[in-house]
Formats: sequence, C-alpha cells, structure tokens
Amino acid sequence: MSNKTDVLIVGAGPVGMLTALALAQTGASVRVLEKEDDIINSPRAAVYFPSTLVILEELGLLEELLEIGFTNRTFGTHIPEFGYHSVVVSEPIDGVDYDYQLHAGQDDVARVAMKHARALGVEVLFGHEVHGFEEYDDHIAVMTRTGGSEQLYQADWLIGADGARSTVRKLAGIEFEGHTWPERFVATNVKFDFSKLGYCQANFVCDPVNMAVIAQLDRDGLWRCTYMEDSSLPEDSYVERIHQRYEYFMAGSKDYQIVSANPYTLHQRAGETLHKGRILLAGDAAHATNPCGGLGLTSGVWTGIILADVLGAVIRGEEDATILDRYSDERRRIFWDIVTPAATENKRMLQEQDMDQRLKDMAAIKALNDDPDSGAMLMLFAFKVIGDVLREGSRWADADPTPRVALDLAGRKGQIH
Repeated sequence: MSNKTDVLIVGAGPVGMLTALALAQTGASVRVLEKEDDIINSPRAAVYFPSTLVILEELGLLEELLEIGFTNRTFGTHIPEFGYHSVVVSEPIDGVDYDYQLHAGQDDVARVAMKHARALGVEVLFGHEVHGFEEYDDHIAVMTRTGGSEQLYQADWLIGADGARSTVRKLAGIEFEGHTWPERFVATNVKFDFSKLGYCQANFVCDPVNMAVIAQLDRDGLWRCTYMEDSSLPEDSYVERIHQRYEYFMAGSKDYQIVSANPYTLHQRAGETLHKGRILLAGDAAHATNPCGGLGLTSGVWTGIILADVLGAVIRGEEDATILDRYSDERRRIFWDIVTPAATENKRMLQEQDMDQRLKDMAAIKALNDDPDSGAMLMLFAFKVIGDVLREGSRWADADPTPRVALDLAGRKGQIH
C-alpha cells in the first residue's frame, strides 16, 4: 500500500475499526493508526442493542460475533434497600428484526471488524503514536512515533476515533464542551456467578452508596461489575477498595476471581465541532457520556457509521464536503438532545439519595415491569441515536424501524430512559 490513503483513522477500538470497515466497503482506501501494541482488552461497554446489531449485520459481522458472545433478552433492576427486583423481557415486535441484545467484549468486536477490514485492504498499524499533523489544501500529513523512529503518513481526511482523551481533537484545537462528573467509575471483570444471587444477565443496582451496573460477559462465567466512587479518593489505590465493594454486591461471598479492573473518568462532553478542515471526529473523541444505560458506545458507533457513509460519498464525488458540517451538527444534536438526557437520568436514578424520589423511581420501575410493552419500548429507544442519516441513497436510510412499527410505542407510552 502506498503512503497516501483516502482516510487515516487514529484509534483501533470498535468505533475506529467499524468505521474503517464501513469506509472500505464503499471503496475508500483506509489506514488505521493505533498507539498501543494490540487491541486492548479493557473493561468497557459489552452490551450491543438491536440498533447496533443493524450495523453488525449490514457490515457482515453479526453471525461471527454471535458465535463469540451470547444473546440476552432480560434486564433486571434491583433496589436492595426495599427488597425490590424487577425484570423486563424483550419481546418480538413488528418492524424490528432483533428481540435480543448481544453481549460481547469491545475487543472482540474490534478484532472481528479488523479481520474483515484487512481483507478489504485496510492497513492497521499498531505501536504508532500520533504526535502532530500538517494540513494542506489537498491533503493532511500525520506524524507518528513508532519503535524510536518517526513515520509520516498522508491522507485526504483524518478521523480521530481515539477516545475521550483524543490526541487528534487536542491537536486540532477543538474544545471538548460540557462537564466532568464528580465521581469516577470502576469497571471490573470478575469470575463470579451473579445469577445465584438473583441477577439477570444485565442489571441496574439502584443504591445511593452502592449503585452498580452488572452484566454477564461470556458463557464461561465472566461478569462485569461496574460501580461509582468519589473521584477525590486516590485513584492509585482503587484496587484495594474493590474487595470492600464486592462485599456488598456479592452478599459476603469470597468465591470470586478478579480478572481485570480499570478506573475511568465520567464525562458529559462533546467536541464544539466534529469537522474542522480535513479533520473529523467519531466515537468518544467526538462525544463522551457517562455509561449508565449503554448509550455511549451505541451512539459512538452510529456516529462513526454515519461519518463513513457521508465521507465515502464525498470521496466518490457524490456529495459536496459541506455535508460534513451537517454531519457535525446532527451528531452533536443527537448527543445533547437524546443521549445526554437519558444517560443523566439513568445516573441520577442509580445513585438517588432523596427517599421520596427513590420511592417515586421505584413506582415508575414497577409500572414498567407490569407493562407488557416495556420490552419493546426499551428496544425502540436505542434507535433514536441513529437520527438523520443525512443523504438520499444512504445504505442506512431504513435503519430506524420506529416509523414502521404499527403501534408507535415510544409516542404512546412516553420516552423510556
């Protein structure tokens, strides 16, 4: 492959690799640069809603990922102080092709996408840390450090898909607007059978001190337990506190094995623009949300996929580059108007301290539990992150099934967060 490509993507996570694959399928030449030595297996998002399954199937990945992960149709909400547990079950509805969620690691999704992308000629270079770029009228030159040497790569377009701390965004001078939450999340992968304590394969635990999101990760007994702690606590000693928190979540059991753990900062931020010159942003580099409700990866993947579609059209000469400004405006709208309110409300409910409000929350959860349409409503909400696909003829034009659903459950029942 020559040094110059149509697109350079920085970041080989799931958003970067899915975006690379989608662009390659449009005929674009793509190179991916990743500073780490391999795809990282860190405790991050692991549940893929039907709105994301649309992408995985269209890109040709779903069948393979179903063999790696597993499907789940239940979601539990637990309020231990009140001894309350509810279960919402996904039910088939007309107009929606999937009545389940896929549980799989981010690294699995990225690795499968990388295999398919490489088969189409995408070059993925690990151990390449981007430290600068120079933008010209007709291309952009990106400088990297690798193995003690300097390498220069050229492309028509540069996509930053390198996470909330994005180097590309910082080098471009794009402000990351919004706020950072006062808590940090600690995500842990642990060998422990939470099901014996009454947990479903995906769960919220609502508690003012010990809130958590708990989900099964694979068929071999690996689970994710993510909880919040005050960010004023020293981060370097977070591992020492894991066992204290497990005492609560595991009802005193010591029969567990911690596989991995990672603390991370909670943001509610988006780039002031996702398009500046020849630079574009996707995934957490574009917008980062607290993960309560699983909308971060869901919206991040769709941002990358919509970008691949419109940028591919620009490269082929089918669209003017002004569509990239519309891309920026629409994806920022989705983040601030759809993702942020939902994730913020979920976070509030999970850690609510006011007793009167907690009782109101439990009443709302009970109503949802008793509603036979609740599973359908929950599935439909995640399709809202698709938004406007921005152009006629897009392969994603029919991705949102909501208008095709005979009963407009979202409108009739109200929004579900």
